[in-house]
Amino acid sequence: MVGALAGGPIIETFGPRRVLVVIQTPAIILWLLSAYAPYLSILYFGRIGQCIIMIICGPLIPLLIAEYSDPKIRGFMLASEEIMVAVGMLVMYAMVHKLYWVTATALAALSATVQFLLCFSLPESPFWLARNGHHKKAEEVLMRLRFSKAKAKEEFETLLSSVQAKRQSTVLEQIRELKHCQNYRPVLLLCAIYTLRELGGEYIVFSYTVYMFEKAGVEMNPFTCTVLVGVTRTLASIAMALLLDRIGRRPLLIGTTLLCALASLVCGAFLLLELPKASWVPLAAVLVYVASYGFGLGPIPWGLTGEMIPTPVRSTGGSICLLMYSTSVSIMGYLFPEMIEHMGIGPTFLSFTAFLFALSIILFRWFPETKGKTLNNLESTFKRKSKKNQEVFTISGTENSQHITGCEITKL
Repeated sequence: MVGALAGGPIIETFGPRRVLVVIQTPAIILWLLSAYAPYLSILYFGRIGQCIIMIICGPLIPLLIAEYSDPKIRGFMLASEEIMVAVGMLVMYAMVHKLYWVTATALAALSATVQFLLCFSLPESPFWLARNGHHKKAEEVLMRLRFSKAKAKEEFETLLSSVQAKRQSTVLEQIRELKHCQNYRPVLLLCAIYTLRELGGEYIVFSYTVYMFEKAGVEMNPFTCTVLVGVTRTLASIAMALLLDRIGRRPLLIGTTLLCALASLVCGAFLLLELPKASWVPLAAVLVYVASYGFGLGPIPWGLTGEMIPTPVRSTGGSICLLMYSTSVSIMGYLFPEMIEHMGIGPTFLSFTAFLFALSIILFRWFPETKGKTLNNLESTFKRKSKKNQEVFTISGTENSQHITGCEITKL
């Protein structure tokens, strides 16, 4: 939660790419401290430091991917990040299964080292550059990253007009911009998605897998089941990456949320009833949950953080969403052992179902499709529409008549 609050101001002050590079150095040291800590207090210090770094770096990746990617392949690129996350989790599951935990933890420092080296090849965020007056550099980055130079030029001009209308280079200026509906609406929607997703059991399913399989009486080795969870998530993420730009974010997110809710419902019901010779049912339900999560509910919200938060409130809005995510994870991490003790694992899973169904209703009512749209076009999605703005006028007297809205007439 501390990292979430600090992340926005730090990123806005120094730039996303620079923060990503600098923060990898302590990450390497903290992993090694966690592995070879001579005292428990140093182990705690290493874990707390890793949490803060993760919560600052985590949203930076989809944000930069969304800004770097051409709209035609943005969905695939955002989904590719989830594939890497799933592969990383699968490797860690396998390492913990086969290696002593000190060795597995120390090897995580190698991953941080590779990240540190790769970050040097990244350009700075064009949106951050434009907000902070580095217009020429922002244009150069867009020209380098887009397939079409003409579209890159058009995108840069739209971006430039957006940031020149009002200054948004400080946190206070971005907070003031949150009063506009097109800025606060996507932030509120993302906060609801993150909160209800975590209350729907995501953190629990992936962090307590061995414990849950043991409690459910699954006949297979619980650690083997955990590796199976990692394989399922990886395969689902690969399938999602191939289909996201074809199907779209909205149907995938709503559909996978409903599937997670149904899987949680089945798992909770069987654990509550304790039917004989049915221990395979909770395992199957958890695997369906994991597959559905990897296919949409898990990766798409992180990508939406990069796509939907408007330029005027980009870093501050991201910090608010991240704070809600961190708070929800903290609540679930604290409450889950208490819920198991007082309610049992079956009713606990049934409570997850209620939150996931609530999330599906919110998504169906308010979540727009973002497939194929530029980030600048997405900023107008949440503007309050009125009859006046929806009136269409025709300007004649030119070779080709032009149709423009009442809102554009006002601007003219």
